[in-house]
Amino acid sequence: MRPGRYCCRTPRCPDHARTIAETGGAIGIWHFFPSLEKYVDGLKEMIDVVGIDHVCIGTDQQVNPGVMQDYARWVQLVAAMLRGGLSPEETGKIAGGNYMRIFRAAVG
Repeated sequence: MRPGRYCCRTPRCPDHARTIAETGGAIGIWHFFPSLEKYVDGLKEMIDVVGIDHVCIGTDQQVNPGVMQDYARWVQLVAAMLRGGLSPEETGKIAGGNYMRIFRAAVG
């Protein structure tokens, strides 16, 4: 991973990302990519670093411009993940399953 590849607030170094994953946490990847396909490439790059169980969608889409202007494009993002080679199970984890795992662990 090249330094500075991701926007601020996303781990810039693989070691930082791995530390988050080692605690059981997940990294929400923001949507600052020129297309859904490039966004999926960014998700897959982080999966290569920390594993599928620690990558999520950065859900605060409406903060700044990006490929996900609002939640209406969620269906298109899921379709792009499937077209991009992620399995239905992997797509489910990224689209909300990983957050739910963390939420359950936090609240019981």
